[in-house]
Amino acid sequence: MLYIFSMFWRIAQLKSGPEDLPSSSFLLLVVTVANILLSLAVSMSIGTQPVGIVATTILTNLAAQALIIYGLLALVAKPARLTQTLTAYFGCDLLLNLVIGMSIALMRLLSVDFMTTLALLIFFWSILIFGHILRKAMEVHLIMAITLAFLLTLVTVALGQLAVGQT
Repeated sequence: MLYIFSMFWRIAQLKSGPEDLPSSSFLLLVVTVANILLSLAVSMSIGTQPVGIVATTILTNLAAQALIIYGLLALVAKPARLTQTLTAYFGCDLLLNLVIGMSIALMRLLSVDFMTTLALLIFFWSILIFGHILRKAMEVHLIMAITLAFLLTLVTVALGQLAVGQT
């Protein structure tokens, strides 16, 4: 498992791509479940929403991301890359959630608050990472992939909010 996390870290550094991960449905399942659980824990530690609303939002976001990514891969005639692409996407999201969780713990320990700065940094880093993943998977220009990653993020966040009745 340490090897897989090191691969996610290499992808987050833009040194590797989803093609370097094994194409394993089981690995995708493990990464997805871990991502859901960690996202839930981090969200519950910083928010005041009930667990049902947070869980619904997380599940809606991940399902929408998976569906849209499948559509994008199908559009460029590369649907066979779905498992590796989703593993990279959800795995890097898991890695970012770990960074957020550790940063929150550090902020609480040191009694400082740089949540807004952290949120902006993570947001821009995640768009770059997800754009890199889409570029490798779809074989498109980086600017196009970053634009798609940005739009994908906006759409999935909006769908997550709609799923729980928030506007």
